[in-house]
Amino acid sequence: MLKSCDIDPSGPLAPAEFPRSRSKTMYAQAASPSHQVFIPAPSIAASTATFERLLDAIERNLLRCATSQEQSTRSNADTAVAYHLRSGGQRIRARLAIHAGLRLYLAFGDIVALATTAELLHNASLIHDDLQDRDTLRHGVATVWSAFGDSTAICAGDLMLAAAYGALGEFTHVALLPALLNLTMARIAKAIHGQCMDLAGPVRNDIASYEAMAMAKSGALLSLPTELALLAGGRADGLASARRAAESFAVGYQIIDDIDDIGIDSNPLKIARSFNIVLLLQAGGQVGARAAAVRLAQQHFERAAAAASELPDGTGVLLTTLIWRLAQRL
Repeated sequence: MLKSCDIDPSGPLAPAEFPRSRSKTMYAQAASPSHQVFIPAPSIAASTATFERLLDAIERNLLRCATSQEQSTRSNADTAVAYHLRSGGQRIRARLAIHAGLRLYLAFGDIVALATTAELLHNASLIHDDLQDRDTLRHGVATVWSAFGDSTAICAGDLMLAAAYGALGEFTHVALLPALLNLTMARIAKAIHGQCMDLAGPVRNDIASYEAMAMAKSGALLSLPTELALLAGGRADGLASARRAAESFAVGYQIIDDIDDIGIDSNPLKIARSFNIVLLLQAGGQVGARAAAVRLAQQHFERAAAAASELPDGTGVLLTTLIWRLAQRL
């Protein structure tokens, strides 16, 4: 799963991307000067305070939804969930949900419900991913399995998965819930299939299988907050673009992660086969495999930005900023 984008969430990742003008329409410059995005101005001034209040509400809601409120029913899983949520994280999916939700005039409570759903699912995947990869640290602190044991980590991840559906059930427009639930289930299933592909390791040394793994494993849950907001806001016409943007972004990120991890993944003492793009390219006879991987990442970031620019009502501006900020690491 996407573990950390290593992107400063301040500035353009917060409400600075929202237009301050109250005019009916305006143009806003995204992170890349070559990408100019047409953005209808929202009816409210989406200030830093508004954005931060929503983030705070989501943070509180994550704990409320995923941990027992009755002391008599609390377990080690509740303690582990609270520990994980308090260990840090940029809440990128929450930010994407807030951004899209405000653009589409969703009620604040509904934005919180959708963002909480996406964040709980993502964090559940992180707990399970750390366990499967035997990673001992996240954000500089012990991972859940290393702090509480394997069994508690499994239960904590499962608890967050269940809590995500409870959070989504608080969305106020009941008629939309079947579509929102079906979308959520589809994205969870895709992420699980992608994780299975990654755990199995590369079957073929080809780029297509690598891209399919990254798109499923990481792209599915990254697209979910924007997709949920689009469905809730009556803009299902943007779903395909949101999915393409997130999937290409996920491939680009995975490549950067692979380049950073090449020393670890190429260690002959490592037991599991690594789905590392640089190693795959080398195995296929690619000369200059690292440079080729960088070019592939750049191509995916460009595709992601193009797809994000197609999203309606400026809902892709924040994602575009994320894309170009991450691309600067290449």
